[in-house]
Amino acid sequence: MADNESVIIIVVYGASEVIDHQNLWTALETLAQQCSDILWMVGGDFNAVRDLNEVCGISGDIRMATEEFNAGILEAGLIPLPMQGEWFTWHNCSTSMRSLWKRLDRMLINDRWLARFPSAYYHSLTPRTSDHSPLNIWHHEIVGIPMYAVTRKLKALKPVFRLQRRNKGDLTMNVQLAKGFLDEAQQLRRVRRRILQINDENGFTHTDLGEIAHEFVSYYQNLLGGTRRRLSVDIRYLRPWARHCITDEEANQLLLPLSADDVKQAMFDIADDKAPGPDGYSSRFFKAAWPMVGEEVTRAVLDFFSTGKLLKQINSTILALSPKTTSSYCAKLT
Repeated sequence: MADNESVIIIVVYGASEVIDHQNLWTALETLAQQCSDILWMVGGDFNAVRDLNEVCGISGDIRMATEEFNAGILEAGLIPLPMQGEWFTWHNCSTSMRSLWKRLDRMLINDRWLARFPSAYYHSLTPRTSDHSPLNIWHHEIVGIPMYAVTRKLKALKPVFRLQRRNKGDLTMNVQLAKGFLDEAQQLRRVRRRILQINDENGFTHTDLGEIAHEFVSYYQNLLGGTRRRLSVDIRYLRPWARHCITDEEANQLLLPLSADDVKQAMFDIADDKAPGPDGYSSRFFKAAWPMVGEEVTRAVLDFFSTGKLLKQINSTILALSPKTTSSYCAKLT
């Protein structure tokens, strides 16, 4: 756009009562006279639909309101901006037979806007926490390396998801019920899965709770950070059991730089029911949101393979220790 080119953008939140819609249409007609030679866009929640195919579910007679909406747009010289994504932008959040979907949100432009930006369009996202399509929080600019930007945006999404959960009923009652169920479940888990004894690597049995805990810690310290990690292995001793030794050409293929397609393929190869990481996000989340988050996640992964640097909050995991199911609840660490 030229530095001296003017643009007028109006954000609309239409009245919920149909009788009050006429005030909006009249205002748009008045503004149209002032914006005839200026790039003009009007967008937001009009609380009205333009056609019966913009409603799914049981609704009252909306034909008159629809005709008034279309007449108001026509008088104002506005035309719809092309849209991609979800057709319906509002839901009454009901799971009963009275579930209702409508397309209440849209963006309209004048002919000068169309001539200036003939390929422009907007994207309608899936409704989440609000009953309307959400703002794209992922597009916020974060200063830092790609991996840091991804982790900050994932963290910023957490309050949004928490709000979504809170909106599903009486929060206080749900918390009390959940707390009661959790207490019962944890008590049952302590009774059924308590480790009463453990055998160390030398075969000695320990029944003291402190000694049991010490053996667990010692075992995993040795496993994850012990001297055995520094022991070298002569692969010549493994050759008799190797069914196939890779060729030089295959080895060179393994050393090729990763591409964006490789990152996406790796993500989509992870099953949806795999346990999420410590941040709570599963592979299913990333796959469902890939059109939005894929580019930035890919950039973060490729940056790691390029620099070899991994953030502490990414390089973490949760170890859940569960005993073997035996009559004595005995776990042997050998």
